Amino acid sequence: MAHGTAQRTPLPAGILAVIVGLILGVIVLHIVNLGIEALWITLPEQWGRAPAWYVLGMLIAAGALVYVIRRYAGDAGHEPIGGITVSPVTPKQYVGVILAILVTLWGGAVLGPEVALVATGSMVGTVLASRFKIEDVKDQTKVIGLGALGAILAIVVGPILTGSATVSGAPTAIEVPQLAWAIPVAIIATVAVAIARVIAALIARTAGGQPRLIVLVGAGTVVAVCALLMQAITGEPVGYVVTSGEELIADLPTLTSVSALIAIIFFKTIAYAVSLGAGFRGGAFFPAMFIGAAVGLLASLTLPAGPNAQAAIVVGVVAATIATARMPWWAAILLGIVIGALMGTWTLVPAAVIGAVVARAIPRFGDRVALPAAA
Repeated sequence: MAHGTAQRTPLPAGILAVIVGLILGVIVLHIVNLGIEALWITLPEQWGRAPAWYVLGMLIAAGALVYVIRRYAGDAGHEPIGGITVSPVTPKQYVGVILAILVTLWGGAVLGPEVALVATGSMVGTVLASRFKIEDVKDQTKVIGLGALGAILAIVVGPILTGSATVSGAPTAIEVPQLAWAIPVAIIATVAVAIARVIAALIARTAGGQPRLIVLVGAGTVVAVCALLMQAITGEPVGYVVTSGEELIADLPTLTSVSALIAIIFFKTIAYAVSLGAGFRGGAFFPAMFIGAAVGLLASLTLPAGPNAQAAIVVGVVAATIATARMPWWAAILLGIVIGALMGTWTLVPAAVIGAVVARAIPRFGDRVALPAAA
């Protein structure tokens, strides 16, 4: 294959991978969200309060089923604590990967849908690279990466079209005091996520990178107990603890009880940590974003002359996201700008950037706990 041809060949496949990946990504995200809403919002609302048998049964069953899927249907996925990895995924491998993710998310474990989209896009790219007979490994990687990029864009496209990503009530002008409060908000949010990652890494070491029935079922039990305790203490629905929770970020400002927020943050962080390290399949980012948003709202309610609630929520989301992913300084600052603009208005960008800088400056303590080589 001539050099010039090798450079041109991936382009049609890459463009098609982005388009097909986006379409399938939107479909997969919709399916995931429908299942979560039905199982953890609509059904519990009919009971008034989610019964213990239901919460415990769902999460214990999820742990057992994920073990069975990973053990017998294929284990091509990766540990969520390691972040998002783009790699070839064959249709056969995809079956095991997506089943484990769906069971995890529908079962209530505290992980996000982003890995389901990356796996879907990677599968699209893998198939197209084969169909277009792309033999160069680097070119194959490009096509797979473009498929994953197209699918992950569903996370951005959906909320923008529906407006669910926007937190209402942002200030109409830059409020200088909120820039100072962005620092403690970012520190607290980053530390909360760091603690969760340390606990998760210790659990992952215990599991040894392999599906362990007792670890998965035990983790499901812990998540269920956390959700039930939060419900009993605060009266708030278990949805604030189970699943990733990103759909509830826009509704957080309706919570005005400081004690309820503290309970939600505490139990959500524990549930996130065990879900992250026990062997479930899903993404690490969205639950961290929810924790950061809750920390921001708590700061706005408790700090003297505290920041605008919406500004604090955005800072918490930015800080928690950066605490979850290793990234260069420029990427952290860019992320702050993008999230600040998407979740609010241009007036939130300065506070978001400060939150990004603070979060990036704090060491990633969770990474210092050695993970098993298989993870």
